[in-house]
Amino acid sequence: MTVRTEAEIADELFQANLEEKAAKEKRISLEEELIALVGAREEGAQTHEIGDYKITITGKLNRKIDWEMFDAQLAAKIPASLHPVKMKRELDETGVKYLANNEPQIYKVLLPALTIQPAKTNVKITQGA
Repeated sequence: MTVRTEAEIADELFQANLEEKAAKEKRISLEEELIALVGAREEGAQTHEIGDYKITITGKLNRKIDWEMFDAQLAAKIPASLHPVKMKRELDETGVKYLANNEPQIYKVLLPALTIQPAKTNVKITQGA
């Protein structure tokens, strides 16, 4: 049995990291190419059967809130029972979606404090659709 040196192991590890990075970049590129062809919802999942594959593409939005603005200018304008805020002082995204869909006037009050940005669209592929 041959004992490898630290340098040999380090070289192999470095090479493996490069291969992993290249594979990840290729995967992301292929996901983006597929999304460009079949589309993606801004938010929510959509499943496609393509050949022998079942592909689920999930869009997501990241929401953040300006707590200082919310506290100083908006909290008093929104009924406390409809505050889209959890006890740990984090944004309740389900509550924000509820306001957007069911309480548009209150949502408009909250909107100046919100930052909404698209998150990375997720692609899941399985064989044997």
